[in-house]
Order: sequence, then structure tokens, then C-alpha cells
Amino acid sequence: MEEQKTNPEESPLRFKLNMRVIADALERKSRQILYYGSNDVCCLEEARMYYPGMKLKKNYVYLVPGGEVDGLFRTCAGMAFVIVGETNMDFLPENSPMVQVIDGSGALEIFEIVQDTFETYKRWDWRLQRALYSTRPLDEMVLASIKVFRNPMFIHDTNFFIISDPKHVPEMLEWSTDPRTGRKIVPPQVINDFMVDMVYLEGMKDKKAVMFPAEQRGYRILYYNLWNDGRYAGRILVDEIYHPIQPGDFMVLDYLGKVVETCLKNRRITWMHPENDAERFYPDFLEQKEKDERRIMNYLHYLCWNRRDHYCCLSIEAEQKEFSAVSSMATLGQIEAQISAGQAIYYNNGIVVVINLSFAGSSIAEILSKMAVLLRDSLLKVGVSSEIDDFMELPQAYRQACIALDFGRNSESMYWYYYFNDYMLEYIIDRASREIPVNLLCSDSLKLLKKYDGENHTDLYHTLKVYLSLDQNVLQTSKELYVHRSTVFYRLDRIQKLTGVNLQDARERLKLLISFYMLEKNL
Repeated sequence: MEEQKTNPEESPLRFKLNMRVIADALERKSRQILYYGSNDVCCLEEARMYYPGMKLKKNYVYLVPGGEVDGLFRTCAGMAFVIVGETNMDFLPENSPMVQVIDGSGALEIFEIVQDTFETYKRWDWRLQRALYSTRPLDEMVLASIKVFRNPMFIHDTNFFIISDPKHVPEMLEWSTDPRTGRKIVPPQVINDFMVDMVYLEGMKDKKAVMFPAEQRGYRILYYNLWNDGRYAGRILVDEIYHPIQPGDFMVLDYLGKVVETCLKNRRITWMHPENDAERFYPDFLEQKEKDERRIMNYLHYLCWNRRDHYCCLSIEAEQKEFSAVSSMATLGQIEAQISAGQAIYYNNGIVVVINLSFAGSSIAEILSKMAVLLRDSLLKVGVSSEIDDFMELPQAYRQACIALDFGRNSESMYWYYYFNDYMLEYIIDRASREIPVNLLCSDSLKLLKKYDGENHTDLYHTLKVYLSLDQNVLQTSKELYVHRSTVFYRLDRIQKLTGVNLQDARERLKLLISFYMLEKNL
């Protein structure tokens, strides 16, 4: 049963050639050819020498000497052929992909090259299928593919961490080392260059192999964006350093990408470290669906973080429009580049940033200062949680950040960041007023003073407000009201006799201050 389970022959993916790949192979052998690409689909599995009267199959390519073409093809529309030598082009059928060898090569010689091409790609595909069940699938896939593309290759994830580079060569870009994890990563300056390159940013939407121009790196790069459940998951790259990229390489890389995506979908792949799995871990954790403490602690252990480190959470959204999953990817890498100990993920049409303040050795204010230019220029708004000293409280910190962002955006603040502590009182009042109207939440004493002032033309309500706002400082209160201190004392005595409040009671003063706040803000 185990052998059946891991048998590559059972994979739903199977590589099949088209005539473009065969044409590329012949050109690599310095053969002069003409390529006719009509209806050139990836369906070819084997090569056969043609003989008169044989039954033709759609999944075969047939090698035909040029002298035998006349009168043959009119009944063979849609079949694939390699024609060796000169022939009458009038007899070529419609919708048939063909390659014509015009350099005088012999039929057997060309047939051997075509057969070798099929064998090369069969061996390559077999290695890819076997890699699906190995402990290092990506490295094995890349090593097998380097021989096919004849150029250096590597794979990075959404945050530019290098997840496969088994055969690095001097001509390739030298990786930096992430100080947090010790893992290889694309140098920050290169990331920044990419993040302002419109060709690169537009290319993040592609669902098939695409060529990146040479202006940025000095050589062209053939790449394939990896997608997992509709989300961008990284990129496979082929550096055009040693040999020119050929047209058929696009189709070959498309297939390799599908194999890697199958690995991602089935979650058989061991390079999916917790770091790369952040977009799976955090949504469940923040929504308190993930309650397995062992998994949470394993995640922290991988990051070299401790549960009792100090943390904060940021909730980031665009000022005028929602993020898309693709457009936010460019911002994620830049944010993490600004934070020495943090993780950023695309979540709920925005970005969530988790920062380990202990590891970073920075305050929240210092971190926001580092991010200021990026966030302002990108027209982003940020909600900032309180500092917490237990990673398990992160879901609540995330909620704080969302609350701060919501209240801050609805306030008259001109800042691009909003601290939860600055909007905590508004939040408490908002929650309470959903069940009880504000006028019923306020102290009855203030209602009594308002009524008394209206009937007697006094100023007791305002006097009490100023007195409490100035921390019971009678001298400052008298200056603010332009009255003598004795007048202030008289009014305070009158207030306490009318309402029965004890102004020496801190709890009573707090209740009055909150009531003043609610009435003044009309919450």
C-alpha cells in the first residue's frame, strides 16, 4: 500500500512535449529548421518513424523524409511531424504543428535527436514526481531542472526568503542573511528596487511563465509566480546567464510551476517552515481558532521568540481604497525590511504586523518612525495596539489595533497612525452606549446642575468641569473662571450640597469626568 501511495506514476500531472520544445532541441544541436506552430499543443509522448499506411496517433510526432511528403498530409490534419529535407510546402496540412530540418541532416540522425529529447524530459518529469515525496522536494526539483534550462535557478517565497538554491554560482546575486532567523534572503536594496519597478509589480499578477527584462539585474530572468489557494506564494526564477532562454522554456517552466503548486496544495513540502506558513498560522490564531498551545510554542521557537517577550500589533489599511492581495505583497517585504523583529501578512483586506519589541530592542514609537516614509507615501493608515507581555494575548492586541484604526480614521486626527490608548475611552463609551443611551449613562448630578443653572442663572456645571479638569487646583480654577478663590470654594460647597457628591472620592470624580466627556463629545 505504501508503494502505491508514493508511486510517481499515480500523479495527475504528466509532462508532454509540443513541437516548440522539439524545435528548440534541434536548434541546440545546431540544426537549421523551420518551425510551423499551428495548433501546437502539449500532447506529445513519443516519436515514430513514418511508413506508408501506418495509423497515426495524436500523441505521437512522426518523422518523415522530405521526399515522402507528397500526397501524404491532406488526410493528416492535426498530426505532428518532423520533416527532414526539402519538400513541397503546398502539401502541408492545416492545423498541424511541424518542424522542417533544412540543413541536409539524415533522417536517422534527426530521429535520434528527437528520441533523446523525449527521454530527457521523461527523466526530468520522473525526478519531479519523485521529489514530491522526498524530504527536500524543492531542492530536488531545482537540481533536476537546472539541467533542462541549462541556467542557474532558485525559488523565493512571498517575503523574498530563499527557499531553494541548491547550486549557487558566482554570477548569481549574492544573498543577504536575515538577522532574525539566519536564513538567506534577497538583499534589501534589491527588494527596494523591485518594489518601485512597475514591470516587476505588474508581473506579480501573472499566472504563466514570463520574461523579466535585463535592465534591473544585467541579465534576463524567466520566472513563474507560484499560487496557493488563489494567493501569491512565491516565485521560481531562471537566470539567463549561461545559455539563451528558448521559446519552449516558457512552457517547461509553466509545468514545473504546476508541480510545485501541487506540492503546496497537498502540503507535503518540508520547506514550508512556520516562517513561510505565517499566512496560515496568524489568521487562525488571531481569530482564536488555533488553540493548540504546542503548535503556537513551536512557531515561537522557530522564530527564536519567547512567549513572555514584549509585543505589539499593527493593523494597516489603505487610506482611500482596499488592498488587493497582489498589491499588498510589494508592501509586505518593505515593511519587514524596516523591522528587525516582525512579521507582516495580508489579512482581511489589509496588512497585520506583529512586532517583537524585546527582540527588536526598539519602542513602538521608534518602529513607527522607521516606517513613516513608507506608510505615508503609500497613503496607509495604522492602528497601534498597546504593548503586551504575553504572545497568547496577541488576538486581543490585534483587536485593539483594529479598534484604534477604526476610531482614528473617523476622528479629526491628521496623523497616519492611531494608538489604542488614545481611543480607549471612546471605545468603552461606544460599547456601553450600544445598550444604554448616553444620557442615561451620565451622572445624575450633572443633570441636576444643568437644570439648577438654567433655573437660577448660575455657573455651577462649568465650575465643576473646570475644577476637575485642572486636578482640583482651586487657584488655577479661579484664574480660568476669572473669579476669586473664595467664589470657587463657595460654588464647590454649593455643588456638593445640591448633588450630594463627595469630591474627595476618586471614584466619584472619575465618574463625573467621564460623564462630562460623554456630554461634551455628544457620544
